[in-house]
Amino acid sequence: MRIRLIVDTKLTMKSTSAKLLTIAAALIVGMASVSSSARRAQNPTPDFSHNTWDLPPDADKAKNPTAATPESIAQGKELFMSRKGNCVFCHGETGTGNEANLPKLRRKPANLADEKRMPHLSDGEIYWKITRGITGIMPSYDEPRLTSAERWNLVNFVRTLSAPKKPT
Repeated sequence: MRIRLIVDTKLTMKSTSAKLLTIAAALIVGMASVSSSARRAQNPTPDFSHNTWDLPPDADKAKNPTAATPESIAQGKELFMSRKGNCVFCHGETGTGNEANLPKLRRKPANLADEKRMPHLSDGEIYWKITRGITGIMPSYDEPRLTSAERWNLVNFVRTLSAPKKPT
């Protein structure tokens, strides 16, 4: 009888230890979760969805110093499509939006092929939008990312996206 009591006591102690370890682990996980939630509450993810352009007051008056030559347009297209400019990631090859990447974006990008809206924007406005971007939505392409000349080449290419299509 004495032997059985010792064995039962050891089993009970092992069982109690296992329960205590389980409770301790649950408490640690719970505390980490509460701590993480508290940090998120103190530093919520910013809502960039309503951010808009921060352009100089005279942005629309800036004149394009780069003629829209075939060379300038080709250089702008290369930047638009390449990793350096990376405009294609959001705006797509035609400027109407990259449907495949929309789920990764915070909001739908501007339709650069819109034949009604784009002619109302001056070259200066487009240039400054490329230069400054929108915080949390569109990156700034100011130097050193793109030079001023490269941004003007991009303006010249972007203009071709909304140009009336010639009948074929």
